[in-house]
Amino acid sequence: MSLKKVTQVKADKGFKLPDLIIYCALLVLVAVTFIVVFTTRDDSPLKGIRIYVKSEIVYEYDFKNGQRTINGKFTQIISQDDDLIVLKITTGGDDYNLVQVNKKGTVKVTEANCGKNDCVYTPQIKNSSGIIYCSPHKVKIVPYDFDVDDSDIII
Repeated sequence: MSLKKVTQVKADKGFKLPDLIIYCALLVLVAVTFIVVFTTRDDSPLKGIRIYVKSEIVYEYDFKNGQRTINGKFTQIISQDDDLIVLKITTGGDDYNLVQVNKKGTVKVTEANCGKNDCVYTPQIKNSSGIIYCSPHKVKIVPYDFDVDDSDIII
């Protein structure tokens, strides 16, 4: 590099006006996206849940009324007391998921015999913005208020 070029580079400003406009626009876009994502979530308490196996509803529980609907083909109640219902959701063969439904308004998967156990490590559903999905068994747990566009989740 010649000495003339070195002095030209040193004389240049680090940021030019078009650079600053682009950086500011990106900063505004990130801020707006952050605000939209975290302020539009539905954090209302659970009204009820639905458990699907391969797009078929196998269990429903309404937290307000304490009413439930069971499809005996896939769902078996393991234990039940005043606060907790433990379900065994079978999906064919020896495949199963154990689901705990707390009557106070939370749901979680405690055990599954699939390879990854992603559903077991998924946080419990406490409000209407959560969902639990077990892809190997095609078990989906969604709140009543959850807007399901399609009956299948593609992963």
